[in-house]
Amino acid sequence: MEKLKSVLIIGAGANDVQHGDELDSAIYRVLRVFKQMKIKTILADDNPFSVSLENVDHGCIVPLKVESLVDIINKFHPDAILPTLGNRRAFELTQELLEKGIIRKENIQLLGVPEATIRQINSAVLLERTLRQMEAPVKKIVTVNNYQDALDEATKLGYPVIIRSVLPKSSSTRKIVHDRSELADAVKVCLSQSRAEQVVVQQSLAGYKEIEVVVQRDSSGTMMMLSMIEDMDPIGIHAGDSIAFNPVQTLRDRQIQDIRDTAFAITRKLRIVGTNHIQFALDTNSDRFYVIKSSPYFDRITAFVSQSTGYPIAQVTAQLYAGKHLRDIDLGENYVHHAALIEPTMDHIAARVPIWGFNDLPKASRLLGTEKRSVGTVFGIGRSTIEALFKAIESRYHEPADFHLAAQKQLTDDQLIAKIVHPEAGRLFVLIEAMQRGYSVNELAEMTKIDPFYFEQINKMRLLIREIADHPNKEPVLQKAKSYGLSNQLIARLWNTTPEQVYQMSIDHQLLTKYKEIEPSAGEFDQHTNSFYSAYEEENEISRTSQPSALVIGTGGLRLGLSNSGDYFVAMMLKELHNEGFNNVIVNSNPSSVTFNPELAEKRYVEPVTIENILQILRIEQPQYLFIPTSYDKLLKSLQSYDLDVKIVVIPDELPTTAASSDKQRYSFNYVYDGNYAYSLGTMTDLFSPIALNYQSTALRYPADLPSSTYQNLNDQASVAVLKMEQPGLYQVIFEENDGEFNLIKVQPLSLPEVAFLSKVLHISLPGIFTQLFTGKFDKMLEPKPVSGIVNYRATFPFKALRVKGGIPARNRVIGAQMQFLGE
Repeated sequence: MEKLKSVLIIGAGANDVQHGDELDSAIYRVLRVFKQMKIKTILADDNPFSVSLENVDHGCIVPLKVESLVDIINKFHPDAILPTLGNRRAFELTQELLEKGIIRKENIQLLGVPEATIRQINSAVLLERTLRQMEAPVKKIVTVNNYQDALDEATKLGYPVIIRSVLPKSSSTRKIVHDRSELADAVKVCLSQSRAEQVVVQQSLAGYKEIEVVVQRDSSGTMMMLSMIEDMDPIGIHAGDSIAFNPVQTLRDRQIQDIRDTAFAITRKLRIVGTNHIQFALDTNSDRFYVIKSSPYFDRITAFVSQSTGYPIAQVTAQLYAGKHLRDIDLGENYVHHAALIEPTMDHIAARVPIWGFNDLPKASRLLGTEKRSVGTVFGIGRSTIEALFKAIESRYHEPADFHLAAQKQLTDDQLIAKIVHPEAGRLFVLIEAMQRGYSVNELAEMTKIDPFYFEQINKMRLLIREIADHPNKEPVLQKAKSYGLSNQLIARLWNTTPEQVYQMSIDHQLLTKYKEIEPSAGEFDQHTNSFYSAYEEENEISRTSQPSALVIGTGGLRLGLSNSGDYFVAMMLKELHNEGFNNVIVNSNPSSVTFNPELAEKRYVEPVTIENILQILRIEQPQYLFIPTSYDKLLKSLQSYDLDVKIVVIPDELPTTAASSDKQRYSFNYVYDGNYAYSLGTMTDLFSPIALNYQSTALRYPADLPSSTYQNLNDQASVAVLKMEQPGLYQVIFEENDGEFNLIKVQPLSLPEVAFLSKVLHISLPGIFTQLFTGKFDKMLEPKPVSGIVNYRATFPFKALRVKGGIPARNRVIGAQMQFLGE
């Protein structure tokens, strides 16, 4: 490969149910590596929450359409295109460029995958044909374009079958069909969602064990397995909605080797350079397995593998894209020689659990199936399966303190059976209750197709919870509970006391947390990733970060409302702190988070954000600043009880309570307030929806179109209102127009989605300015540089993906957003 000079990266666009901040995180890391290699980068994306768009040589905020990419190619003439960081949509766009002859005409290289592989990944039938030719075990699959052909094929295959769209218009539509009566509706829906007006009919493997493998290959053919993941739930429930464990928990060596060999063979056949995520269905009765899917691009599993093993996948893959071989990659002084070539080994267990959006979308179906329902993910790390699982569950945003136990006890026996047979989100707690009521391991394994091993673990969780409840305030029981990852909140609930009293008891008995490093050789080599997890053991592998330092608590897994704008805000804040000379420490449990990048944080703690964890980390790190999202209200309140020698800054991550839509147009005047003066950031207005026939705060235009005299009058009122605020910060003043009259509705913190949008419009880092306001570095030389013309912002919602009929747009239901520059 000739030396690369410039690369066009195709982004993924607005977050949706299928992808979150893991792609932005991977792009950010790849950009940094390319920069070190003197490779210019061009990024095409329209996601206002992207950190990478503000850290690339040329950020092109354009609609993700082939016409936009052609314009960028004609302007920048890149040497290569990288499609593996933009999910399936990037592969589809790359194929369109190939079909138009643009790539060949401009002599552009494809990085990561050859042309033939692009076409095969985009066509399940082509991929199946290739896999059959190489005698890989695959399920039967056929493409049809009408109901009668689908009926004929389903009859040949035998029910159940899976129907899914070819080249889906939005989120992939997949339906399990159990009989002829369900087939017609499934074919109709999937055809309507297909850009090719075709559907795939495929053999169902429901009930088999799902195994996911991440493989890495360089251009010389050297390959390694980065990880093998086991999903607790069987095939038939989307892998993204299952609890997943790294490493695998129940497979025998022979099964692991056979699956690994097949993953290698597929990756070799497709000539993939970089990572490949292959999913398998395993029949444990016969040891026969099938290839379900091959994804040679970054996704949530890749992010989970990287953070749980400590192996820097994006850093290595970027160099593979540039033509380096694994044996030649140097990962720096923190890793041993040839570390990139050594397969990761783990001396811990990582558990990944899904995050749901049902609090904000109560009408969404909770039933689990082949269509993904979760909106985000978090993970926990421990020395045992249940410790990792307890920590992961505790890491979810506003998780109930009683571990959902009370809610399950209200279920009747019939309701419990229904939830076992027809699984719903949060089924783990139903299964704990089922064991509490006497269901055996074998009975539950047969009813759910979950491996008996997991019911043995669930039973351990159940017995541990009972033991704690039966022995209140007993030090040996407390020690056991903490060693298995139970939070003080849950222990306090079981003991009918307070978390503060449990914490004091831990201090009195010297039950203090130690920390272990997440490192890819299981301690065999002296390597340092500076990522840590807690353990109640003798040896401590942590030391205080060099001073001055700042401790920042991330906003956690992607949740509706914030999308990854919280991740954007924290990442840009970390960048500013770094520029000011602080060594950053991040606490986060979102494996997809861009804040885990080592350029942004010198140290990373993978921990639930509980009061005991934060107090212990503060004791170790002794930072000058502690940044906490305002939505962690219980943590903020608990910290007031302690005499802390740290300045606390609250990150305004809660969404405004302004109505989602109105028949009156609203105008938002935006400001930076330093405690003395209000600096204008311009004005936005809500856009009118011709469908809903109202103005929506989730669709915005910048700048607002107001007569100069009206603007000046409102701006004066707004400035006066902002000057009355008690704290410095980013503020927004809302006016509502009623028959030509403008009424000041309220003053509120600028929401994080709008902070991200305005930062890109004005070419300034508003999270950075926010940080400066509290560190005393704000220089009062604020010079926004708004683009000429109009910029629109439109939030996107998961209504179609979650099958919510008549979903009403609202700020707390946003899953992503797009922005577009319309020019003059």
